[in-house]
Amino acid sequence: MRAPALALLVCATLACASCASLHFEPRDDGTGTFHSTALAFTFLGSDYPQSAVLVARANASDARLPNLVVTEERIFPYLWRLDFLLDVISIRWASVEGTYGPAN
Repeated sequence: MRAPALALLVCATLACASCASLHFEPRDDGTGTFHSTALAFTFLGSDYPQSAVLVARANASDARLPNLVVTEERIFPYLWRLDFLLDVISIRWASVEGTYGPAN
């Protein structure tokens, strides 16, 4: 009974590993703000499919909006100097916020 439960947990974790979302708030015609989030699964120092921050940034840049500028970036969990502990096994969430529009 324990092996099937463990296999189900691993499959569920891997299925959630590549979740990402992107939201735009237009201010006027051609300018606005964006909010991109992503999840990544870390196992033995390798991030799947990539680092959560990279997935969130790539998701925003794939929209091909002009002059995309990141103003804020958040990663959870983040343990500063003890962050290496999360490299064994963890799920990380990243959020990237910013603006887009013509250059000023």
